Amino acid sequence: MCRHLAYLGQPRSIAELVLEPELGLLRQSYAPRDMRGGGTVNADGFGVGWYRPGAEGGPARYRHDQPLWTDSSFRALAAATESGAMLAAVRSATVGMPVVSTACAPFTDGHWLFSHNGMVTGWPHSIAEL
Repeated sequence: MCRHLAYLGQPRSIAELVLEPELGLLRQSYAPRDMRGGGTVNADGFGVGWYRPGAEGGPARYRHDQPLWTDSSFRALAAATESGAMLAAVRSATVGMPVVSTACAPFTDGHWLFSHNGMVTGWPHSIAEL
């Protein structure tokens, strides 16, 4: 079962929100308390998206198809990046789905940043425009 985190508030570093909390997404990626019968860890990738204060265009995003705890570059990026609007997820892939960065949330559509749990069959043609 994937884990998701959304934050809206005063600008804070991504590290403060994702990596540093005792029960944050980093810990939930390798030691989740409850997987509801699906998998044992969230090791099939991760992603973070954020809106840059004063920046034009859509959100910035970082996604990787490896476990969060193995990406040494992300720790430095997370410590140096602040935002007041952020969305992050760690992934436990649905059976049969590929383990690739493009399958890792968060996803984007124009200026929208979104996340979901599970699989959307026939994406993107199976649902209405966001």
